[in-house]
Amino acid sequence: MDLKQLRYFIAVVNEGSFSEAARQIYIAQPALTRKIHALEKELDVKLLIRTARGVQLTTAGEVFYKDVDQILNQLTRAEQKVRLFNKEHTEELIIGSTVMLLWVKELTEFLHIFRTRFPQVVLKMETMLSGTQIASLQRGKLDLGLLFFPPLDPCLDAIKIYTDRLVLVAHSNSLIAKNPPKKLADIGQHAFIWFDREATLNYYDNLIEHFHQSGFVPNVVERGSDNAAMLSLVASGVGCTIVPRMSTFNLPLEIISIELDDLDLPMDLMLVWRRDFITPMVENIINIAKECLYNPN
Repeated sequence: MDLKQLRYFIAVVNEGSFSEAARQIYIAQPALTRKIHALEKELDVKLLIRTARGVQLTTAGEVFYKDVDQILNQLTRAEQKVRLFNKEHTEELIIGSTVMLLWVKELTEFLHIFRTRFPQVVLKMETMLSGTQIASLQRGKLDLGLLFFPPLDPCLDAIKIYTDRLVLVAHSNSLIAKNPPKKLADIGQHAFIWFDREATLNYYDNLIEHFHQSGFVPNVVERGSDNAAMLSLVASGVGCTIVPRMSTFNLPLEIISIELDDLDLPMDLMLVWRRDFITPMVENIINIAKECLYNPN
């Protein structure tokens, strides 16, 4: 077994077919097929099953894919760190965050302190939703993530950066703007803009549970991929939605935000990391976050 075989296997799974994988990695399809068969023979297990729709992982293949993908990602990170070292940088930290969070004062302040103390470290911010962040943390693609409601995973640890609150946003010419509601149940008849659960499971489930406890069943008429997309739909007059207050900074004039009495679910922004993947620099940035939390300006 060698790294090339492992990369070939990952390519076939990611592309969903031998033919497409062969095109992507510039190898003849028969040769690629032989490489995968040799890998399966060496492991004495079937990893892939050909179907009319492409290839499908066996149960053993799913386990193997998860571990190999993580190994190759960590190897890529190691190669990147060596190259950065040659450029007089000692390390790179990759942090996941949604676009809206990058403007949070508490976050920008502690990142500024980190950059001041460790100017040789390259900080790379990857914008992604919380569900993708968790998967990337688990695979070793991220050093840290910034998200609401991280899962109860014994492999993960977290510290609170700050607490936000949810607000209702609507178009300034809407009925909601003319007759502002006081409670969640008051907006049940209005057109509501929401997002798919798959994008961020824990965030979605916590909000929906809070809605139900308050007697609010959203009348969903449109969906957005993230808060920015949902706010864009609100600006177009499609309906209203609910977002963290941080998302309402510098809103266009045609959008208003309203605080509802029972929209009081605590929104703790958490810095999340893997317990078994703490480098010295990850530990440094965690310590600075704790310092800012316990000793605010």
